[in-house]
Amino acid sequence: AVVSTQSTGGCSSELSRMLRVPVDHYQDILTILQLEHFTPLFSFLDHRVRKELCVYITEHVIQSDTYIDSHDQVDLFLTMMACLISDQPDQPKEPEDPEDFEIQQSLVGRVVHQMTSSVPDQQFLILNMCKKHLLNGGDKRIQYTLPSLVFRAMELCRVYFELREEDEKWEKKVCKILQYINSLLSALVKAEYWDLALRLFLQSALICDLMGIQTAETIAYEFVSRAFAIYEEEVSDSKAQLVAISLIIATFERTVNFSEENHEPLRSQCLRASSKLLKKPDQCRAVSLCAHIYWSGKNRENEGSAMNETKRVLDSMKKAVRISNQCMEPSVQVQLFVELLNKYIYFLDNGCTDVTQAMISQLVGKIRDDMPGLEAGEATNQIVQHFNSTLAYIKSKHGMEFPAS
Repeated sequence: AVVSTQSTGGCSSELSRMLRVPVDHYQDILTILQLEHFTPLFSFLDHRVRKELCVYITEHVIQSDTYIDSHDQVDLFLTMMACLISDQPDQPKEPEDPEDFEIQQSLVGRVVHQMTSSVPDQQFLILNMCKKHLLNGGDKRIQYTLPSLVFRAMELCRVYFELREEDEKWEKKVCKILQYINSLLSALVKAEYWDLALRLFLQSALICDLMGIQTAETIAYEFVSRAFAIYEEEVSDSKAQLVAISLIIATFERTVNFSEENHEPLRSQCLRASSKLLKKPDQCRAVSLCAHIYWSGKNRENEGSAMNETKRVLDSMKKAVRISNQCMEPSVQVQLFVELLNKYIYFLDNGCTDVTQAMISQLVGKIRDDMPGLEAGEATNQIVQHFNSTLAYIKSKHGMEFPAS
C-alpha cells in the first residue's frame, strides 16, 4: 500500500495536481468539503507538498470570497488545513523560512474572516471551533491567528448589542463572548506577546464599555487592569512605555460606562504611571495627556456628559510645565513648552474658561526667553515655525496678542 509520496517524485506532483482539479472546477470550498475522499488523500502527500496545497486552497477561499457558515464545515476545513495550523509529525526538523511562515500564518488569520454565519448563535459555535483548532498552533503561530478571532468576537458582541430588543438573553451571551476573548488574550500573555496583548486588552475594554451592562463593566475593568499589569511588569523600553501609557490613557478617555467607583482609581493610576516614566520629556507628554481624562472623560454618574474637572485639568497641565522645566536639553524643553501651549489652547477652545490669558502669556514668555539660546538647525526651525503658527492661531481665534518685550 502507498503510505506517502516523495515531494521530488512525479507521483507526488501528479497527485497534487489532481487534488487541485476539483478546487478549480467547483470554485466552492463547501462542495469540496462534501467530497468524502478528498481530505484523506492529503495523507499520501509529504509535508511540503501538502502545505503548498493547503496554501493554494486557502488563497482560493479568500480570493473567491467564499463563506463557511457552519461550525461542522469549519471543523472539516481546519482539519484539512492541519499542516498550516499546527506542527505535524512528518514536518522537516529544519526551521522554516521566517518570511514563508509569516505569509502562511497571515493567510490563516485572513481566512478566519471567511468563517461567518448570519445566525449569531451559530457564529459563536464557529468561533469556538476556530479556537479549538488555532490554539493547537503553539506560541509561534498564535500571534498571527488569534487576533482575527478576537476581532470577530468583538464584532459578534456588537451584533448581540444591536439585537438586544429581540434577544432577552443577549447580556449572558455577550458575557460569554467577553470571557472567550479573555481566554484568547490570556494565551497571548502566556506566550509573552506583551505589546499585542496590551493593545487587544484595551480594544476589548472599549467593546465591554459599549455594552453598558454591569457585568461587562467588571470585565472591562479587568481588561484595563491587565493592560496596566503588562505595562508595569513587562514593558521596559522607555519609548515603548510612552506608547503603552498613551494608549491606556486614550482608551480610558473614550470609555463612558464605568462607575465612579471604578473610574477614579483608573484615572489616578494613569497619572501616577505617567509621572513615573524614566525620561522627563515622556513624563511631561504623558501627564499632559492625563488632563484630557479630567476634561473630556465620562463615567456613568455623569450620564454621558464630560467630566470637565477644570481644577484637575489645570493641575495636570501645571505639573507638566514643572516637569518640562527640569529637562536639561534646551531644544527639547522649548519644544515641550510649545506643545503645552497648544494643549492650553485646546482646552480653552473646548470651553475650559479657567485657562487665562495670563497663563498663556507666561508660557509664551518662557518660550521667547529660551528661543535665542537654541542652536541653529532644522530642528530649531521647526520649533520656531510651530511656535509662530500657534501665536497666529491664538490671535485669529481668541484675539490675544503677545508683543515681544
